[in-house]
Amino acid sequence: MIVKIEYWSPRNESVVTKDGFRYRDTNSVCKEVRSWEDSKLEIFRKFDKQNNRLRYCNGSCYKFEDKAIFNEYLEWYESLDKSVQFGMYYGNGTVD
Repeated sequence: MIVKIEYWSPRNESVVTKDGFRYRDTNSVCKEVRSWEDSKLEIFRKFDKQNNRLRYCNGSCYKFEDKAIFNEYLEWYESLDKSVQFGMYYGNGTVD
Protein backbone atom coordinates (compact mmCIF):
# COMPACT_ATOMS: atom_id res chain seq x y z
CA MET A 1 0.00 0.00 0.00
CA ILE A 2 1.20 3.52 -0.79
CA VAL A 3 -0.05 6.42 1.32
CA LYS A 4 0.63 10.13 0.90
CA ILE A 5 1.65 11.90 4.11
CA GLU A 6 1.80 15.68 4.50
CA TYR A 7 4.40 17.34 6.70
CA TRP A 8 3.05 20.52 8.33
CA SER A 9 5.22 23.09 10.03
CA PRO A 10 4.79 26.72 11.15
CA ARG A 11 5.40 29.40 8.57
CA ASN A 12 7.47 31.48 11.06
CA GLU A 13 7.67 34.54 8.85
CA SER A 14 7.67 38.16 9.88
CA VAL A 15 4.64 39.96 8.44
CA VAL A 16 3.90 43.69 8.30
CA THR A 17 0.28 44.77 7.89
CA LYS A 18 -0.73 47.80 5.82
CA ASP A 19 -1.03 49.73 9.13
CA GLY A 20 2.62 48.99 9.94
CA PHE A 21 1.89 46.39 12.59
CA ARG A 22 4.61 43.70 12.61
CA TYR A 23 3.97 40.15 13.83
CA ARG A 24 5.29 36.63 13.39
CA ASP A 25 3.02 34.41 11.30
CA THR A 26 3.09 31.00 12.98
CA ASN A 27 0.24 29.37 11.04
CA SER A 28 1.11 25.83 10.02
CA VAL A 29 1.45 25.14 6.31
CA CYS A 30 2.08 21.96 4.36
CA LYS A 31 5.82 22.02 3.63
CA GLU A 32 6.06 18.72 1.73
CA VAL A 33 4.15 15.59 0.76
CA ARG A 34 5.83 12.22 1.16
CA SER A 35 4.80 8.78 -0.07
CA TRP A 36 5.12 5.92 2.38
CA GLU A 37 4.95 2.36 1.07
CA ASP A 38 4.33 -0.53 3.46
CA SER A 39 1.50 -2.51 5.00
CA LYS A 40 -1.31 -0.48 6.51
CA LEU A 41 -0.31 -1.57 10.02
CA GLU A 42 3.33 -0.52 9.54
CA ILE A 43 2.27 2.83 8.05
CA PHE A 44 0.04 3.48 11.07
CA ARG A 45 2.88 2.60 13.46
CA LYS A 46 5.33 4.82 11.58
CA PHE A 47 2.79 7.68 11.45
CA ASP A 48 2.29 7.48 15.20
CA LYS A 49 6.03 7.33 15.91
CA GLN A 50 6.86 10.24 13.58
CA ASN A 51 4.13 12.44 15.08
CA ASN A 52 5.29 11.63 18.62
CA ARG A 53 8.77 12.87 17.66
CA LEU A 54 7.21 16.23 16.81
CA ARG A 55 5.03 16.47 19.92
CA TYR A 56 7.05 19.37 21.38
CA CYS A 57 7.57 21.20 18.05
CA ASN A 58 4.68 23.66 18.14
CA GLY A 59 2.63 23.45 14.97
CA SER A 60 4.64 20.64 13.35
CA CYS A 61 2.93 17.36 12.53
CA TYR A 62 2.25 14.74 9.90
CA LYS A 63 -1.20 14.35 8.38
CA PHE A 64 -2.68 11.77 6.07
CA GLU A 65 -3.62 13.35 2.76
CA ASP A 66 -6.65 11.02 2.54
CA LYS A 67 -9.24 11.57 5.30
CA ALA A 68 -10.51 7.99 4.93
CA ILE A 69 -7.05 6.64 5.81
CA PHE A 70 -6.90 9.03 8.78
CA ASN A 71 -10.26 7.68 10.00
CA GLU A 72 -8.94 4.11 9.65
CA TYR A 73 -5.85 5.15 11.66
CA LEU A 74 -8.08 6.55 14.42
CA GLU A 75 -10.13 3.34 14.51
CA TRP A 76 -6.93 1.28 14.67
CA TYR A 77 -5.47 3.44 17.44
CA GLU A 78 -8.67 3.36 19.51
CA SER A 79 -8.83 -0.43 19.14
CA LEU A 80 -5.44 -0.81 20.85
CA ASP A 81 -5.26 -1.70 24.51
CA LYS A 82 -4.72 1.38 26.71
CA SER A 83 -1.40 -0.01 27.94
CA VAL A 84 -0.20 -0.31 24.33
CA GLN A 85 -1.28 3.28 23.62
CA PHE A 86 0.55 4.41 26.76
CA GLY A 87 3.72 2.61 25.70
CA MET A 88 3.55 4.05 22.19
CA TYR A 89 3.16 7.57 23.53
CA TYR A 90 5.75 7.51 26.33
CA GLY A 91 8.14 4.86 24.97
CA ASN A 92 10.93 4.22 27.48
CA GLY A 93 10.35 7.50 29.30
CA THR A 94 9.69 7.76 33.01
CA VAL A 95 6.25 8.98 34.00
CA ASP A 96 5.83 10.42 37.50
